[in-house]
Amino acid sequence: MELILDSAEKLFTEKGYSDTSINEIAEDADFSRTSVYQYFTNKEEIYLHILERYTGLLIERVKKATADAPTTPEKIRAFLDEFRTMRKVRPRFFALYFIQRYQVEPRLSAELRTRLNAERRMLENVFRDFYQEGIEKGEVRDIRVKDASNLFFAQVMGMMLLHEYYEEEFDVTFDEHLDASLQLYLEFVEKKNGVRS
Repeated sequence: MELILDSAEKLFTEKGYSDTSINEIAEDADFSRTSVYQYFTNKEEIYLHILERYTGLLIERVKKATADAPTTPEKIRAFLDEFRTMRKVRPRFFALYFIQRYQVEPRLSAELRTRLNAERRMLENVFRDFYQEGIEKGEVRDIRVKDASNLFFAQVMGMMLLHEYYEEEFDVTFDEHLDASLQLYLEFVEKKNGVRS
């Protein structure tokens, strides 16, 4: 099963989800098409399994990193640093999760879409939980945690998409862009001595 997922992950990233067939996945994994169907019902299920195997790892990493950080702004930095690390270690996962996901999600059955969104919410809830604690401690601005989370994820995903499609137009690296984006975010949410800066 892992060989099938590895082949699909590679082909989805290289060719795109839409342009990859079950036959190509089977051939790359040295399986028959029939054998692939013994493990997976369809291509959408293969895609979801690829995301699930890495999303769980990412969630565990951000939980540990943010638990070890003493303040909410440092937790936000640690959260983003784990994204950077996973992007370097598992670049295909990030390409599939952040870039191709929106091509695939409309094709998913209601059950698979529910599973995918449950994984996404688990990741977002890590952020929302520590942001809520930060509000209670007076470390960050008292805004709806959902809004604080959505703004953070929108910035990260936006930077990934910009660099995926327009990399050659920038005079800064992806990491430099993320740093600048994070600084703007923290200036918006962070409190200094209990007062919004």
